[in-house]
Amino acid sequence: MSPVKDSPFGLGAPLRPFRLPEPLTGRLVGPEDFPQAQGLLVAFICNACPDVQHVAGALAALAQDLDPLGLQVLAVNSDVSDAAEEAPSAVAAEALRRGYVFPYLIDQTQAVARAYQVACTPDFYLFDRHRRLAYHGRFDETRFGGGRPAHGKDLRQAALQTLKGRPAPQRQVAAAGSRLQTPGDAARFTYAAFDH
Repeated sequence: MSPVKDSPFGLGAPLRPFRLPEPLTGRLVGPEDFPQAQGLLVAFICNACPDVQHVAGALAALAQDLDPLGLQVLAVNSDVSDAAEEAPSAVAAEALRRGYVFPYLIDQTQAVARAYQVACTPDFYLFDRHRRLAYHGRFDETRFGGGRPAHGKDLRQAALQTLKGRPAPQRQVAAAGSRLQTPGDAARFTYAAFDH
């Protein structure tokens, strides 16, 4: 299979606002609920994707570590398949099971995924205190099935720089993972590589 290219909005672009339901609490949540955050990470994930499962524990740890420094994470599940593991109750259960210290939201129409031009899961969009895109790239160099645990070095370094008010690294490696499923997709979690 040939690589599929995504078309992200460029570094420095403004955050695209949204409000989505959080199944765990039943409330609507969006970036504007966290005006004091020094950095805001919008992470597109889902429950059953093996690439997301590979990074989920390390993502939970990264969020917990960087929360005291001012990083707010919003996870968005844009999987619109009929799979039971992506239902609202399953999203709430996953947030509890993983110990997510951040809202895990559902994008039932994929409107937010389209606005962010998401092509795969997981995919990460890090915004600075001015809500300008500072980083759009991979979690780290590890891959599902590669025999090495995820650690989040790339994203962590970018977040630490951003939280200090410094530019994120200019060299950013695009996310690689499972193609985001859209209505009518017959197969789920087709691996694809993405390049900026």
